[in-house]
Amino acid sequence: MSMEVSLPPFEGGPAAFGIDEKRFERIQINSTNRAARWVKRVLLVEPFSEATGVRRVIFNDRIRINLANRNVPEASIVPSSASIPARCYRHRADPVDGSKVSARVLVDWWQGEKIAAGFINPSSDRKLPLATRSVRARRLTARSKRPHIKEYRYEYWTPEDANGPSAAALFRVAVDNSTREQAADRLAFEFNKDLDEELF
Repeated sequence: MSMEVSLPPFEGGPAAFGIDEKRFERIQINSTNRAARWVKRVLLVEPFSEATGVRRVIFNDRIRINLANRNVPEASIVPSSASIPARCYRHRADPVDGSKVSARVLVDWWQGEKIAAGFINPSSDRKLPLATRSVRARRLTARSKRPHIKEYRYEYWTPEDANGPSAAALFRVAVDNSTREQAADRLAFEFNKDLDEELF
């Protein structure tokens, strides 16, 4: 899952504008990369942080940009599928069945709330989202014994931090056609600005 930031191919572009071919290529690359950085910051990191309470520095780390270059003319923005700790989100306890020691974890989400894996002890002073077990997929090979076992399960004697949703999960629900249209408009703006500076 990713968002591509790329210009349409320009047939005879350098000749049409009277610009050296290498210079025209550099204009395309520079404008594409500036647009990609703007898209990441303005359309993804800042609204994601505002919606969830997760610090921008975390989303900056969890959303990667592959910049355009001479061999790859488009930039791509790729969110990580690794979980973000639930405590990094604005969160609250949602009591279930009247229990005073175990409540669901609700984290702030895109246009609402989302249930995170784990629990909160409403009676504790800090009310941190905690996990009592971890489930991880098992990598199977031709030599694996007991291939019917698809995952590893770890039980914790001492509860650990609960995992919250990933940047990729948020990307899936938040990025829509409007987001992509704004990205395309920004790319056109950056390219035209560089082209004007070159011509005038």
